[in-house]
Amino acid sequence: MNKKNILLMSIFIGLFTSFYLFKSKSQNNLITIGTAAAYAPFVSINEQGKYEGFDIDVADALARQMGKKLVVQDMGSMTALFMALEQGKVDAVIWALSITEERLDKVAMINYQGEKTKTYPLLFWKKIPENIKSIEDMQGMTICVEPTSAQDTVAQKYTGITLKPTENVDDALLNIQFGKVQAAFVEPAIAQKFKKKYPEIQVLDVELAPEDQVQGMGIAIKKGNTEVINQIQRAVDELKSKGVISTYEAKWGIS
Repeated sequence: MNKKNILLMSIFIGLFTSFYLFKSKSQNNLITIGTAAAYAPFVSINEQGKYEGFDIDVADALARQMGKKLVVQDMGSMTALFMALEQGKVDAVIWALSITEERLDKVAMINYQGEKTKTYPLLFWKKIPENIKSIEDMQGMTICVEPTSAQDTVAQKYTGITLKPTENVDDALLNIQFGKVQAAFVEPAIAQKFKKKYPEIQVLDVELAPEDQVQGMGIAIKKGNTEVINQIQRAVDELKSKGVISTYEAKWGIS
């Protein structure tokens, strides 16, 4: 190889290395959060076409605390969110996810809101039938659940109940409102939001077995991604200590 070719090769290697280092540094300055809209007050799209909600505020504050630029990826559903996390398309998932033993077996989860939950709300439209005193009395009936949700896991333990999957929580509301199903099984904060907006909704609290009780809401991160886990844990601890998360709870009416 002559001197000219050696020089050109050196320049090429230098440019490639610089590009690689720049790209790596650029990626390190980003944090990609997976979520899904139509889940107010956690995530929704406002009239200006921008994401808003409790989880969006938390994600934004988290990125600032970590000194990174936030990238939000709307994956549409819970199933798609966990798939994106497993495939490395997102660094973490923030979407009002309940911390359950089943989920902790699959992913790392960092609590960012809420304490232990011992009941889940079962929603009815206008009235709870007189013969329904517990979820066990729903045999032969149909209830809406979000696929792969904590409520779905609990509901599947009851035989004789037909489960209707609804990826969008607003669809669950429409189903009970128009009598397509008898009830909907949802997150407590979602039930609280619906109840405020629609006084017709009636709530039956379903007691949870110890193994189904929830340890608040968590940010999901792929197991083994130690660096991201540690970074997010430190950032969440800081946001909690500064009262940032409690401020957002008050803002969005989440208790």
